[in-house]
Amino acid sequence: MYSNWSDYVQTSEELYRSRALRFHDGNKTKWLDLLRIQDGMSVLEVGCGSGLFAHRVKTYLPHTTVTGLDFDSGHIAFAKAKSHELGLDCMFANGDATAMPFTDQTFDLCYSFTVMEHIEPNAFLHEQYRVLKPGGTIAVLTVLPGLNLSGENWQPTAGEEQKLFEKAFQAAPEAPIQIRKYPLSVSEYAPIMEKNGFRDINVNVMSLVSYAPDSADVPVERAIECINVNRLFMLNSMSKALNLNPAALTKQERSRLNELINHRFDERIHCYENGEKMWDIATINVVALTGRKN
Repeated sequence: MYSNWSDYVQTSEELYRSRALRFHDGNKTKWLDLLRIQDGMSVLEVGCGSGLFAHRVKTYLPHTTVTGLDFDSGHIAFAKAKSHELGLDCMFANGDATAMPFTDQTFDLCYSFTVMEHIEPNAFLHEQYRVLKPGGTIAVLTVLPGLNLSGENWQPTAGEEQKLFEKAFQAAPEAPIQIRKYPLSVSEYAPIMEKNGFRDINVNVMSLVSYAPDSADVPVERAIECINVNRLFMLNSMSKALNLNPAALTKQERSRLNELINHRFDERIHCYENGEKMWDIATINVVALTGRKN
């Protein structure tokens, strides 16, 4: 059973909740347009993670048949449980994106979000070409870090919390997983897609504000969730570092770091609720490449 991604990079919950903030009801038309998706399609999400996109698609387009595939068994278990909780008829499978358990010419659309950079690109695209119907669409969405505003507002910047956080990470060995093993520039995606048989390639970019709780048009519930998702990132980062090296912090130090993290985010929420604005912001720019199978 493979669960390295959910164990050491992003837990299923933090992945789900962070994507829910980025791809919320207010911008659903934008990202559904990026996917070139229509109700009634048979859709496959390659590298579905914990299932947020699949659940959103099924909610917005109820006649769509939605299948999600991911190599991480922890994410798939979470996605299935979440589908049951939400009452959504989505299918999820644990499998390899370069050898998918689907017959030829099964889907109208294959899409992925921040997946191709982790998998050998030709194998990744070739397999999607195989399972797409003639005339089917591929949508490859990625986020290029250099295009984003990232305040890293979840990390401590000074004091006891920062020292304990750094101590936990400095003592930890590298996680048994390589992130962005196959990095590509924007200009490299389209030629590889064409090489693997896709035609009519289009490139679009969508900018999303993923964190801006003090903005006037952000509902209170979403603003609080923005802050709490950053809290979750911080708590999980500590836990993942200590999974790699449990001896990095003593039991007392771990308890103290947990206390300091929660205090800092409790204070951030307190400031928000009292109208004390900090104007911290983070954005992502999603690059979407779409193509068609002949």
